[in-house]
Amino acid sequence: MTERIILEELSPKEYEHPLDRKAINTLEAIPGVRALVAKIWEKFLQKFLVLEYMGSSLRITDENYPDIYKLLEEACLILDVKEIPPLYLINDPTMQALAIGASKPFIGITYALVERLDSDELLFVIAHELGHIKSGHVLYYNIAIYLKPIVEVASQLSLGIAGLVGGGFQIALKYWQRMSEFTSDRAGLLVCQDPKVCIRAMIKIAGLPVDRVGIEAFEKSFLQQAKEFEDFDYGAMNKFVKVMSTYNNSHPWTVLRASEFIKWEGSEEYKLILKGERNFDIEENLEDFLACTVCGNRLGDSDKFCGKCGAKID
Repeated sequence: MTERIILEELSPKEYEHPLDRKAINTLEAIPGVRALVAKIWEKFLQKFLVLEYMGSSLRITDENYPDIYKLLEEACLILDVKEIPPLYLINDPTMQALAIGASKPFIGITYALVERLDSDELLFVIAHELGHIKSGHVLYYNIAIYLKPIVEVASQLSLGIAGLVGGGFQIALKYWQRMSEFTSDRAGLLVCQDPKVCIRAMIKIAGLPVDRVGIEAFEKSFLQQAKEFEDFDYGAMNKFVKVMSTYNNSHPWTVLRASEFIKWEGSEEYKLILKGERNFDIEENLEDFLACTVCGNRLGDSDKFCGKCGAKID
């Protein structure tokens, strides 16, 4: 394809999905949620994640796997991520990728992704995870992934966390986790700048047996499935159905995700970002805001710690 456009001074607010913003506002409106998240991170997750992934996975560098490392470099360049996060290869036969850690986030991809995706598709996946980092999703996202074992351990140790993690918090957290995927899909699309690449990656991740059937046979039908969701209003869906249908899932339905970024790819908002033209309202809102002194992430007036790197706010 033609050379990709570099999106200089790109803010994640420019491509943030409205359901992501609405869900995080709902989550953070729960009394005590910020203190709870800080306590969980300090007591459980920080050291565990470092040991779990950095201690048992292979770090990819420009020397040992330059082809993949160049994809990470390109994604960082296009999304305007100044500090390139470490990238690790995880020994897992399932097709998964993760953005991990808070103060020093890194990305993990399984060898199944490397084996089954072509370079453009892998670029989309890496850019998607980089989108989680750029948007400051990682701290909440990691807690959402490990919330169940955290609650079980907390109950045994009587540290007072289990009582705080009620059903309302869990539902709000898991719902936000799914909505954040829409934003990160947009980040992946902004880097690839080709919706067909994103579609192919999703078809493969959804379970296409690539050794038995060509992906071309599914592209048309998958796009048709996505278009059937064109008028779907996830935000207005019955609350019970919305919670129960995806409560145990970390991601929204794959076809719905495809539908969302296909709609966005055709929007004026997407076109303006690629042209380098900033939305006036976004620029106005970004002119004056509090920022973390460690990572530069945007902060709210009442924030006690950074939602991106976990640093305490004076």
